[in-house]
Parts: sequence; structure tokens; C-alpha cells
Amino acid sequence: MKVTTRQLRRIIKEEKRKVLREGHTQEEDLWQALDQYVMVLDEEQGYDVPRDELRADVARFVDEYFKDSEYAAENN
Repeated sequence: MKVTTRQLRRIIKEEKRKVLREGHTQEEDLWQALDQYVMVLDEEQGYDVPRDELRADVARFVDEYFKDSEYAAENN
């Protein structure tokens, strides 16, 4: 059975997640969530997206999170 690069990448990431789950801290949970988010972004954009583009997408997401949080705090 042949394994494509895409399948191998997914298998490695899944195994990495399993290892991290065995003894994790909140920081590791955050890294794991970020890893999953970036993986989904990469998949949605067709794989092999340049790292700078993924980094910019994640930065926009985090910026929006804080903007939404600040707005919610101001309006409560």
C-alpha cells in the first residue's frame, strides 16, 4: 500500500497529538489546538500553503479574538 505525502503528514501529526496528550499542560493544550488549527487552514487552502501565509492567517485570527474579547468586555 502506498502512502501519499499528505497522508504521511496527517499520520505524523496525529501521532504527535497522541504523544502530547499523555502528559500535557495548558501551554501544550494551546500548542495542540494551534497545530490543529494550522493543519485545517493548510487543508482548506489546498495544502503546501507558504508558512508566511499561514502565519498571517493565524495572526489575523488571534487579532480578531482579542478585538472581539475587548468589545465584549466593554459592552458588558
